[in-house]
Amino acid sequence: MSSSNSTASMDGFVPEMGISPAAIAVPLLSLFTIFLDIPALIWHIKNRNLPAGNLILWILVSNLMNLTNALLWPNDNIPTWFSGTILCDVEVKLDLAASLALVGSVLCITRALARALNTSKPVISSTGQQRFRRNLLDCALCFGPPGYIIVIHYVVQPSRYYLFAISGCTPSVDDSWPSLILIFIWAPLLSLPAAYYALLTIHRLRKYRRDFAAILASSSSGLTRSRFLRLFAVAFIVVAIVLPVQSYILYTNAMFPQVPYSWAAIHDPAAWNDIIMVPTAGAVAFDRWIRIALGAVVFLCFGTGKEATRMYKAWLCTLGLTRCFPSLDDSSRLPSHQRRRARRSPARDTLKDKAASLFSSTFSRSSLSSSTLSAHEPAQSFPRVGAEPQPDAEAEKPTRATVRPTALEPPLPCMPQREDPWSWFYRLPRRGHVQVPRLDEERADAVVVVLRRGCA
Repeated sequence: MSSSNSTASMDGFVPEMGISPAAIAVPLLSLFTIFLDIPALIWHIKNRNLPAGNLILWILVSNLMNLTNALLWPNDNIPTWFSGTILCDVEVKLDLAASLALVGSVLCITRALARALNTSKPVISSTGQQRFRRNLLDCALCFGPPGYIIVIHYVVQPSRYYLFAISGCTPSVDDSWPSLILIFIWAPLLSLPAAYYALLTIHRLRKYRRDFAAILASSSSGLTRSRFLRLFAVAFIVVAIVLPVQSYILYTNAMFPQVPYSWAAIHDPAAWNDIIMVPTAGAVAFDRWIRIALGAVVFLCFGTGKEATRMYKAWLCTLGLTRCFPSLDDSSRLPSHQRRRARRSPARDTLKDKAASLFSSTFSRSSLSSSTLSAHEPAQSFPRVGAEPQPDAEAEKPTRATVRPTALEPPLPCMPQREDPWSWFYRLPRRGHVQVPRLDEERADAVVVVLRRGCA
């Protein structure tokens, strides 16, 4: 089929041949929001959060269309315009699908949030069948309405599309009563249950505000307090914007003079392939600004949290910017011995290293029982492995400080016991503070030998 271009005539209209401020602001702001929202999309995809990921994805797609349209048709110089073939054929379908995809995703989010605060029917742990039903419903609400409107739009599509300056590709819809039922009524209808769940969530937040964190922890939602509030903020703002806007669009089209529906007239091959180009004198459709506003809301709610901050730092560290900005590396804030331990490979953690760390941490907590200490230390000092035993070990002055056990703990089953478990305590000097000696490699070898012999 051949396509023909027609220009809409407007009395007293002065076309804008130059670049208007809106033609500069729309693509810049759209590009800015795209870059800001990409990390939030990646994070939700990694966490398999389908409704939130689908919501952010459609906002990105809408802003990408904003950017493309404003760059291709920045002014009213219609003779130089690109016809938009194929590109606009795809965009008009995505434009219609985006409105229902946003509402469907928000409906899933608000329903899940209200369900997480439902104390009358708490769900501690979801079964596999319950998760399958929940995921199936989320997929139906996220993908069903957009797929429906993409297919059904052809029934009331009188021409290929409209081309507006700056706003770009715009879907064409017939002025008949089937358009109201098939196209315009679904977004407000889906927004109503989303608004109901949002108000129900607010009611339960006020009712259980003192036990809010405990209810979330006991539910199977896996949400923290911060994630819950950020999800609710995005969902509530989207509902507060989309519901009145879609209701206004439905009312405007309902008040417009209706014409009888005729399939033959709408799909006439001689007229259906027309592309109607409309100058705007630098004006932009209001829904283009709503797309930018929703992108900013997504960044403020999802792009400023702790998870997003850690993701930004990981990306910057991957690019090698830690040399210029050492504060990006969290391990640089640790003490030197902990940084060395963090850089070590797990394969280097030998049995001697583990015994040394276990022994040191146990003495630092002063929690060893008398029987355990007596089994670990038959003498006041550990001998060198393979060395001659000292004839008079008790005559040497002990180097270890006083350790006062608070209670007698049960001994380890693999350690030999002495007859008097408190004999070591009477030989200790009386000092005021506990000074834990540093365990060197020789003592670590002795600990390994004692552990192996005792547990053999």
